[in-house]
Amino acid sequence: MITGTTIRTISTLFIMAIIIVFSSCRKDEMPAKPQPSPFTASIDGSTTFPATGGTANIVISAGADGWWVTVPATEKSWCVIKKIYGSGDFTVPVTIAENTTGTARRVAVTVSPTFGLPPVELVFEQQ
Repeated sequence: MITGTTIRTISTLFIMAIIIVFSSCRKDEMPAKPQPSPFTASIDGSTTFPATGGTANIVISAGADGWWVTVPATEKSWCVIKKIYGSGDFTVPVTIAENTTGTARRVAVTVSPTFGLPPVELVFEQQ
């Protein structure tokens, strides 16, 4: 037999269940998406080398973000970069080997940042 007390108890439990469900379903604030740091890459030193070769530096400013350096496979024998990826600010040494071919040559080195930022192309030429 259902009494007034039973109906009040069921009603109270039902209301408490509704309150618990709605209070536990609130939307939490999501953390902010990380933003890319400003990115630059430039050559410190000469971009044109004599047939005897030489060295230069690629100066990378990337804050806390990552980057990688790409040299075309056909040019890796004479344009040597030992550190091809990293993060943060860094100076990457570039070694241009001696040119024994007698023909001038040119290489476009690409420095690509993370976060989908546009890559920077740096050109080295050798007599």
